Amino acid sequence: MTAYGAYRIAQVLADNGLTSDPVTAHDMDRAADYANVTRPGTTHDRHTVRLALDTTGEAP
Repeated sequence: MTAYGAYRIAQVLADNGLTSDPVTAHDMDRAADYANVTRPGTTHDRHTVRLALDTTGEAP
């Protein structure tokens, strides 16, 4: 999984009102399919998506 892929997945999740706490692996897979990027396949990949989701929208 690339950083860009994690970012795209996080963007889709955030656009649909999800945060990193309740997001599931299924949510991430659906978001990856929608964003046309590789699904997060490992625990590390899912953690990277959660980190990206935590920071999405926090910049001023």
